[in-house]
Amino acid sequence: MTAATKELAVTTLVVFFSFAQRSPAALAPEESDAFNGKVAANFSLQTIQGDQVSSKNFAGHPVLLNFFASWCPPCREEIGDLLKIYGKYKDRGLVVVGAATDAKLIPDTSVDQEKKDVATLVKRLAIPYPVGIASDEMARDYSFKGIPTIVFIGADGKIAHTLYGYHGPQKVEEWVQRLMPAQKSPGS
Repeated sequence: MTAATKELAVTTLVVFFSFAQRSPAALAPEESDAFNGKVAANFSLQTIQGDQVSSKNFAGHPVLLNFFASWCPPCREEIGDLLKIYGKYKDRGLVVVGAATDAKLIPDTSVDQEKKDVATLVKRLAIPYPVGIASDEMARDYSFKGIPTIVFIGADGKIAHTLYGYHGPQKVEEWVQRLMPAQKSPGS
Protein backbone atom coordinates (compact mmCIF):
# COMPACT_ATOMS: atom_id res chain seq x y z
CA MET A 1 0.00 0.00 0.00
CA THR A 2 1.44 3.36 -1.01
CA ALA A 3 1.62 6.35 1.33
CA ALA A 4 -1.02 8.13 -0.75
CA THR A 5 -3.37 5.13 -0.52
CA LYS A 6 -2.88 4.92 3.25
CA GLU A 7 -3.55 8.65 3.58
CA LEU A 8 -6.75 8.33 1.52
CA ALA A 9 -7.90 5.36 3.62
CA VAL A 10 -7.27 7.24 6.88
CA THR A 11 -9.04 10.34 5.54
CA THR A 12 -12.00 8.25 4.44
CA LEU A 13 -12.26 6.64 7.88
CA VAL A 14 -12.03 10.02 9.64
CA VAL A 15 -14.80 11.42 7.45
CA PHE A 16 -16.94 8.31 7.95
CA PHE A 17 -16.61 8.37 11.74
CA SER A 18 -17.19 12.12 11.85
CA PHE A 19 -20.53 11.63 10.16
CA ALA A 20 -21.30 8.50 12.19
CA GLN A 21 -20.88 10.50 15.41
CA ARG A 22 -23.63 12.87 14.36
CA SER A 23 -27.15 12.02 15.29
CA PRO A 24 -28.71 10.11 12.40
CA ALA A 25 -32.06 11.67 13.22
CA ALA A 26 -30.87 15.27 13.73
CA LEU A 27 -32.94 17.57 11.57
CA ALA A 28 -31.73 20.46 9.50
CA PRO A 29 -32.99 23.76 10.93
CA GLU A 30 -36.53 24.43 9.77
CA GLU A 31 -39.40 26.48 11.17
CA SER A 32 -43.06 25.65 10.91
CA ASP A 33 -46.22 27.66 11.35
CA ALA A 34 -48.35 24.74 10.12
CA PHE A 35 -49.79 24.10 13.59
CA ASN A 36 -50.00 27.70 14.78
CA GLY A 37 -53.29 28.43 16.51
CA LYS A 38 -54.09 24.75 17.02
CA VAL A 39 -55.02 23.89 20.58
CA ALA A 40 -52.07 22.00 22.02
CA ALA A 41 -52.92 18.41 22.86
CA ASN A 42 -52.95 17.51 26.52
CA PHE A 43 -50.04 15.35 27.53
CA SER A 44 -48.72 13.72 30.64
CA LEU A 45 -45.45 12.03 31.32
CA GLN A 46 -43.59 10.55 34.19
CA THR A 47 -40.40 12.44 34.93
CA ILE A 48 -37.10 10.69 35.38
CA GLN A 49 -37.46 11.41 39.11
CA GLY A 50 -40.81 9.54 39.13
CA ASP A 51 -43.18 12.51 39.34
CA GLN A 52 -46.23 12.70 37.08
CA VAL A 53 -46.40 15.89 34.97
CA SER A 54 -49.46 16.99 33.02
CA SER A 55 -49.86 19.85 30.58
CA LYS A 56 -53.07 20.67 32.47
CA ASN A 57 -50.83 21.82 35.35
CA PHE A 58 -49.38 24.51 33.10
CA ALA A 59 -52.63 26.22 32.08
CA GLY A 60 -52.10 29.95 31.75
CA HIS A 61 -48.32 29.62 31.33
CA PRO A 62 -46.22 29.69 28.17
CA VAL A 63 -44.69 26.25 27.57
CA LEU A 64 -41.61 25.23 25.64
CA LEU A 65 -41.86 21.50 24.82
CA ASN A 66 -38.47 20.10 23.82
CA PHE A 67 -38.21 16.75 22.04
CA PHE A 68 -34.63 15.41 22.22
CA ALA A 69 -32.50 12.29 22.45
CA SER A 70 -29.87 11.86 25.14
CA TRP A 71 -27.22 10.77 22.62
CA CYS A 72 -27.81 13.63 20.16
CA PRO A 73 -25.05 16.33 20.16
CA PRO A 74 -27.29 19.12 18.75
CA CYS A 75 -29.92 18.20 21.37
CA ARG A 76 -27.39 18.49 24.17
CA GLU A 77 -26.27 21.85 22.85
CA GLU A 78 -29.88 22.99 22.69
CA ILE A 79 -30.49 21.79 26.26
CA GLY A 80 -27.57 23.98 27.36
CA ASP A 81 -29.32 26.93 25.69
CA LEU A 82 -32.63 25.99 27.32
CA LEU A 83 -31.04 25.90 30.76
CA LYS A 84 -29.99 29.54 30.37
CA ILE A 85 -33.33 30.61 28.89
CA TYR A 86 -35.27 28.77 31.59
CA GLY A 87 -33.16 30.41 34.29
CA LYS A 88 -33.92 33.81 32.79
CA TYR A 89 -37.70 33.38 32.32
CA LYS A 90 -38.91 30.83 34.87
CA ASP A 91 -39.80 33.54 37.40
CA ARG A 92 -42.01 35.11 34.74
CA GLY A 93 -43.94 31.87 34.31
CA LEU A 94 -42.10 30.04 31.52
CA VAL A 95 -42.47 26.26 31.70
CA VAL A 96 -39.99 24.00 29.94
CA VAL A 97 -40.66 20.27 29.55
CA GLY A 98 -38.15 17.82 28.08
CA ALA A 99 -39.52 14.80 26.21
CA ALA A 100 -36.90 12.16 25.39
CA THR A 101 -37.28 10.17 22.18
CA ASP A 102 -34.24 7.87 22.34
CA ALA A 103 -36.14 4.60 21.76
CA LYS A 104 -38.37 6.13 19.07
CA LEU A 105 -35.31 6.83 16.97
CA ILE A 106 -33.33 3.70 17.82
CA PRO A 107 -36.06 1.07 18.31
CA ASP A 108 -33.78 -1.59 19.79
CA THR A 109 -33.13 0.70 22.78
CA SER A 110 -34.73 -0.94 25.80
CA VAL A 111 -37.03 1.00 28.11
CA ASP A 112 -34.55 0.53 30.95
CA GLN A 113 -31.61 1.72 28.84
CA GLU A 114 -33.54 4.77 27.67
CA LYS A 115 -34.46 5.72 31.24
CA LYS A 116 -30.88 5.18 32.38
CA ASP A 117 -29.40 7.28 29.54
CA VAL A 118 -31.89 10.11 30.05
CA ALA A 119 -31.42 10.06 33.83
CA THR A 120 -27.66 10.28 33.36
CA LEU A 121 -28.07 13.29 31.08
CA VAL A 122 -30.51 15.01 33.48
CA LYS A 123 -28.10 14.50 36.36
CA ARG A 124 -24.96 15.48 34.44
CA LEU A 125 -26.51 18.70 33.12
CA ALA A 126 -28.47 19.37 36.35
CA ILE A 127 -31.65 19.97 34.36
CA PRO A 128 -34.11 21.68 36.74
CA TYR A 129 -37.25 21.40 34.61
CA PRO A 130 -39.33 18.22 34.20
CA VAL A 131 -37.90 15.64 31.80
CA GLY A 132 -39.53 12.33 30.88
CA ILE A 133 -39.91 9.86 28.04
CA ALA A 134 -42.27 10.94 25.25
CA SER A 135 -45.09 8.51 24.57
CA ASP A 136 -46.00 7.51 21.02
CA GLU A 137 -49.25 9.44 21.46
CA MET A 138 -47.38 12.59 22.54
CA ALA A 139 -45.00 12.33 19.59
CA ARG A 140 -47.93 11.89 17.20
CA ASP A 141 -49.98 14.72 18.74
CA TYR A 142 -47.08 17.14 18.33
CA SER A 143 -46.13 16.02 14.80
CA PHE A 144 -42.72 14.80 15.96
CA LYS A 145 -40.49 14.06 12.99
CA GLY A 146 -36.98 14.18 14.43
CA ILE A 147 -34.63 15.84 16.86
CA PRO A 148 -34.26 18.33 18.24
CA THR A 149 -37.76 19.81 18.05
CA ILE A 150 -39.20 22.65 20.12
CA VAL A 151 -42.93 23.34 20.21
CA PHE A 152 -43.83 26.76 21.64
CA ILE A 153 -47.23 26.81 23.34
CA GLY A 154 -48.77 30.11 24.41
CA ALA A 155 -50.41 30.81 27.76
CA ASP A 156 -53.70 30.43 25.85
CA GLY A 157 -52.88 26.74 25.29
CA LYS A 158 -52.38 27.11 21.54
CA ILE A 159 -49.32 26.21 19.51
CA ALA A 160 -47.47 29.37 18.55
CA HIS A 161 -44.55 28.00 16.55
CA THR A 162 -42.40 24.92 15.96
CA LEU A 163 -38.64 24.75 15.47
CA TYR A 164 -37.22 21.59 13.91
CA GLY A 165 -33.47 21.09 14.19
CA TYR A 166 -31.01 23.17 16.18
CA HIS A 167 -31.45 26.93 15.78
CA GLY A 168 -29.30 28.42 18.53
CA PRO A 169 -30.21 30.40 21.63
CA GLN A 170 -31.13 33.66 19.90
CA LYS A 171 -33.93 32.13 17.84
CA VAL A 172 -35.31 30.18 20.81
CA GLU A 173 -35.24 33.23 23.08
CA GLU A 174 -36.89 35.33 20.36
CA TRP A 175 -39.88 32.96 20.43
CA VAL A 176 -39.90 32.76 24.23
CA GLN A 177 -40.09 36.55 24.38
CA ARG A 178 -43.07 36.50 22.03
CA LEU A 179 -44.86 34.12 24.39
CA MET A 180 -44.11 35.96 27.61
CA PRO A 181 -46.74 38.29 29.04
CA ALA A 182 -45.76 41.93 29.00
CA GLN A 183 -44.06 43.03 32.17
CA LYS A 184 -45.87 45.73 34.07
CA SER A 185 -43.86 48.81 34.83
CA PRO A 186 -43.67 49.94 38.48
CA GLY A 187 -46.70 51.94 39.56
CA SER A 188 -48.99 50.71 36.78
